[in-house]
Amino acid sequence: RVCLRRHDPAMRFLTGDDTGIIKWVRMEAQKVERFPGPRRRGDPVERFCWLGPVDARESRVAIAHASGIVEARQVSNGEVLGTYHASPSVRCLLRYCGGLLVVAKDGKAAILKDWCAEAFPAPLDEPVEEVGIESGGGADADGTDTAGITEGGEAVGAEEGAKATPRWAADVFELPAPVADAKLEPIEGSHRLAFGGDGNNLKIYDLAKHDIVWKARNLRENFLCLRVPNRVATIQWATPVAASRSLILVGTTDGKIRLYDANLQRKALFEMKIGHKRDLGTSGWTGVADDIPRPVSCSTVAMSANGKWSMFVANTMGVMREYELRNLPTCKPAKWAPGKKRHLDEAADALPFKRGYRGIMGSIRALDVHHSGACFAAVGLGRFAYVFETRAKKMVSKIFLKQKLCSVLMSEEAYTHARKSNDSEEDGDITGDEEDFKKVKPQDQEDSDGELAVEDDVQEGFSSENAEGDEASVGEDDACSVTGDEAPDGKAPKKRRKASSKGRRSKGSTSAREGGAGVSSGGTKRVRKGKAAPARKRAKKAA
Repeated sequence: RVCLRRHDPAMRFLTGDDTGIIKWVRMEAQKVERFPGPRRRGDPVERFCWLGPVDARESRVAIAHASGIVEARQVSNGEVLGTYHASPSVRCLLRYCGGLLVVAKDGKAAILKDWCAEAFPAPLDEPVEEVGIESGGGADADGTDTAGITEGGEAVGAEEGAKATPRWAADVFELPAPVADAKLEPIEGSHRLAFGGDGNNLKIYDLAKHDIVWKARNLRENFLCLRVPNRVATIQWATPVAASRSLILVGTTDGKIRLYDANLQRKALFEMKIGHKRDLGTSGWTGVADDIPRPVSCSTVAMSANGKWSMFVANTMGVMREYELRNLPTCKPAKWAPGKKRHLDEAADALPFKRGYRGIMGSIRALDVHHSGACFAAVGLGRFAYVFETRAKKMVSKIFLKQKLCSVLMSEEAYTHARKSNDSEEDGDITGDEEDFKKVKPQDQEDSDGELAVEDDVQEGFSSENAEGDEASVGEDDACSVTGDEAPDGKAPKKRRKASSKGRRSKGSTSAREGGAGVSSGGTKRVRKGKAAPARKRAKKAA
């Protein structure tokens, strides 16, 4: 089932799920298509990267699976151009100097040479044994192994065989483990790679020198004289914001954001607690304010629609936040110790909260911003892909994709803003507009017997078991709520009945309030001491 809004931009993006399926989401045609070519069933897709040459970046794509298999595919027909066997859980898949940089969780990394060249390189030698497609089977008459490949050409391997020798020209090296995230500095000609993980503090590795050139120091001990743990989850360079500084933003699994300046000092400039002031999120179960630290699952630094740089941060509860980076060029180290309220206030001023994005269900696992900064896509365990506009935090589309999503990659096609409509942000984003059914007249709806169906007049809110009794009491109140000098029939008005609902005021209590008597919360009249209600005085005169 595909759930799209009626006004969608001309744009498309790739999504990968935990079953190994890759899909194209085409916004202009409002279609979801399976990516052509074979797939590895049961092997989650964790990373994407455009692999084509500079003039045609989107002609090829690199796909990293959870088993460590990295494939280079042709976008037009899905043909597998090459396969590289890395370590499981690839944490970095980026273009670097005409090649492809691959970094795994255990720290083993490689640079596959010429994978981004005009012509895809040929392998150095044929592998001894095919890896990752063994699940029992046999062989053809010519000796070709057919185990693990379905009739449709799908690789279904869940059991991995012996690793083959590298087929491609690659520069292999190793980083200190574990590695939760790794990012290249987004400056042309730079060779610096920032990486870190749980218990592995932030470091910078020079790919040209093959050595670690910078190490971050831990924060000072807390007020209990305990060591502050290093729980690096995401890493983002903020160098485009301030070219003269080497700023790095780090998201942690305990719900914090640290800012480092490699040119100034080794300690973090400040540590900001997410949800300290304005950016307090809500709980996914209760809907109330949630002050529990939630892990940062993914983040990115990109330019928004207004031309200013922002940091997009998502957590495991489906809360998406955007922070402004306008103060980073002049940011200085915090004067107060980390953990104190004044330190958190300084950090909140240096990294001000801009807005939050509503409507996301489940943990967010990946997000990608359009190159124009006008919109971004977010996917996660809720099985939906969400597209938001950055200029008005408006949800443009919400697409149901059946499986738990792990990765997303947006195309560089031109973004067309959604046309203006009178619908709210939540109207028609799932299975159509409910208002379309309300606009249908009752005489146009027929039952199966051919008789006209009468539309129910349902009011907004919860239904009550004593709805009929309430309507009767309200009707009597309306008949008796005469505040003039004389009733229509010349007799005194009847006694008003007490309202059955405590939280609702009857019309009689409203008229009494207008006459000067006090009104209690239950809707009954309360007479002040020494004074009679004017309505009762007039009723006595009329009698």
